[in-house]
Amino acid sequence: MRLSKHAVGAKDSLIRQMSLVADQVDNPYKLYFGESDMATPEFICRAAYEALQAGHTFYTPTPGVDELREAIAAKFKEVHNVEYSPAQVVCAAGAVNAIFLTIRSLIDPGDNVVIIEPTWPVFASITTLMGAEVRTVPLATSGSEFVLDLDRLRTAIDSRTRMMIINSPGNPTGWMIRREEQEAVWKMALEHDFVILSDEVYDRIVFDQAAAPTFAAVATDTEHLVVVNSFSKTYNMTGWRLGYALANEELVNLIAKLEEFVISNAPAMAQQAGITALRDGEPYVQEIREKYATRRQVAIEGLQAIPQVSLPIPAGGFYAFPKLEGLHDSLAFARKLLLEARVGMAPGIAFGESGEGYMRICFAASEEVLVPALANFKTFIEQNLCD
Repeated sequence: MRLSKHAVGAKDSLIRQMSLVADQVDNPYKLYFGESDMATPEFICRAAYEALQAGHTFYTPTPGVDELREAIAAKFKEVHNVEYSPAQVVCAAGAVNAIFLTIRSLIDPGDNVVIIEPTWPVFASITTLMGAEVRTVPLATSGSEFVLDLDRLRTAIDSRTRMMIINSPGNPTGWMIRREEQEAVWKMALEHDFVILSDEVYDRIVFDQAAAPTFAAVATDTEHLVVVNSFSKTYNMTGWRLGYALANEELVNLIAKLEEFVISNAPAMAQQAGITALRDGEPYVQEIREKYATRRQVAIEGLQAIPQVSLPIPAGGFYAFPKLEGLHDSLAFARKLLLEARVGMAPGIAFGESGEGYMRICFAASEEVLVPALANFKTFIEQNLCD
């Protein structure tokens, strides 16, 4: 059997590998996956149940039902004060599906895609599947903070660059792009005629402002920007598989065309639940932001108490990404940490070569999990990384 070289070349998820290791451990502290341990709120679940009872069990229009597309556009206007029409919204089975379809719609073999890392490995894997070249540009560090290296970004761009992928607030770093950085990147996109794919799934999970800055606020056209978002993080709906992209109508129509070949449409009952989440969910969003802020502080204090650890303070999202002094093989360290100390974290190398030496901790877990996990982590480091 001849396998696709592009499919074979796509990297496996090291995070999934950690979940398999966890199967060998009794009662592990699971901080490796990017999701909260809080279930979807009752008002959203009730909406899905009522949708099922009302017969929302059939195919829907491929880009999503009109009411959901209208609600997404309205919420984006409310949160970011940027206007999209419902026709510029296409729904998908989660953000990853929207990202896949966007890249497939815009990238051909021989193109290159610039990706800012450390970041979610799906971006590079999907690009590889399309037969395109991945060009990674690592974030720089300034003191204990991650910052965008605009000079290295410019150097990575050439005549074959068709897309730049930016995830802010960032997974795994918690880095959040500043407005002036967005403006500088936007000028690059116009000058070199590439599309910015802005993954903004953590835009509501921020700690010092109402929402993270969206690229849509600096964009002067819709030809060079696609914004992707999801219900998974903001409303704790990871298993519901509902996301969307905002783009110009030509691209929305092409994404919808390709979506018909892949999934037909996002689940009908999930779309109905999404309408309710957007319409009635603001009190819940505020509630979970406060919980994540508390858990973030627990993670910061626990990590800062470990001398061998330096921590860039996360501005958004629900991850801490500490750098460990003397760590050169984060995957081996993560396996050993899980098997011996029952603490499951994602190795920094899972997010690109620039992530080596770091570990990702999802602090969306409850304090009952975070506190003992961090205590075990501290003890393990003292026993394994100290002279």
